[in-house]
Amino acid sequence: MNVFFVSGHDASAGRKVDFHFWAESLEKKGCHVDFMTVGLSRATQFKKNHRLFTAPYNAWIALTPAIDKFVWRPLFHPFSLNKPVLDALTAPLFSLYAKLLPEAVTARVKQADIIIVESGVGLTLVEAFRKLAPNARLIYTVSDLLETLTFHPMVQVAERAALAHFESIRVPAAVMRDSFPAAAPIRYIPPGLDTSIFDVPTPSPFSTPKNAISVGDMLFNPDVIERLATHFPDWTFHVFGKKARLPKPIANVIEYGEQPFDTLVSYLQHADIGIAPYHDAPSVGYISQSSLKMVQYTYCQLPIVAPHFAAAGRPHVLSFSPQADAESLCNAFERAISFDRASIDRSQVLNWDQVTEEIFMPSRPAAPGLSTHVRES
Repeated sequence: MNVFFVSGHDASAGRKVDFHFWAESLEKKGCHVDFMTVGLSRATQFKKNHRLFTAPYNAWIALTPAIDKFVWRPLFHPFSLNKPVLDALTAPLFSLYAKLLPEAVTARVKQADIIIVESGVGLTLVEAFRKLAPNARLIYTVSDLLETLTFHPMVQVAERAALAHFESIRVPAAVMRDSFPAAAPIRYIPPGLDTSIFDVPTPSPFSTPKNAISVGDMLFNPDVIERLATHFPDWTFHVFGKKARLPKPIANVIEYGEQPFDTLVSYLQHADIGIAPYHDAPSVGYISQSSLKMVQYTYCQLPIVAPHFAAAGRPHVLSFSPQADAESLCNAFERAISFDRASIDRSQVLNWDQVTEEIFMPSRPAAPGLSTHVRES
């Protein structure tokens, strides 16, 4: 079986996301995976704070005997200039994006049995993919709701047009269901975890007792860590993430920056409390539900201190007010300290092979905790 990935991520990036794990799992099942990276072009340099991708571009590169990657870098791609007038002026040019598809890509698309498209610029290619591969199964995986990120308006238009072509739409957070039309074939499948890594014992990296950990920098609210560290000086707070920084140093806070996943494992295994210091933002509820760190904390049976909007009915998430005031923060942390870790149910955490099965091989009944959801009109 040939599976074609369309993602904003690089297949050989050091930091793995779900697409990388799906590719590895499909390879084990005997599938061939073509991993195409979109969302960059020669015009990317004009985009503020653009992501960097490494060459070679515009050529298929074999990563393994069954996984090939293609980083597509055409002359231009749809991106927002953050001004409605400029976005309107660039729309006619960006509408030609699909016509730039090289023959090296279209040839692989024609051979695909399954095409899975990530939320983002790849949505503008769906119509072209359907014409190239009329019998392929088309799957949409929603990493982020488009309105929460800065995409060109035509990407949202393309999403609405593409929905009719998808046999299933995978969302990693239950609250994302309501962002789609009533008849959309939504499948709620949460993020997976390489549970085998966490099942291997490691020595503790901590030199002191009472350790809390914060992983990741998305929507990072430094006030949460600062206030907790000030009110609980006998605890050490370990903060991981490239942009997870405090305005000023605090004696019992250690900032590690971005670290390889393998380094994080022992910290997660031996921590006492997990912290999700999100600040409030539009549609933030889905981000907290789809967050990999929440899955990691749960599998390691860590009580979690997080804002109310991130609790999602999980009893081991001890929540505080979105304003992160000192009183509600301290109350949540005190409850986390006394929480019975043994009572935290981690049986619903899926490994990546299970997630891959649910997304790509949906003919069997859904695993516990998952659902196929088509709302009634």
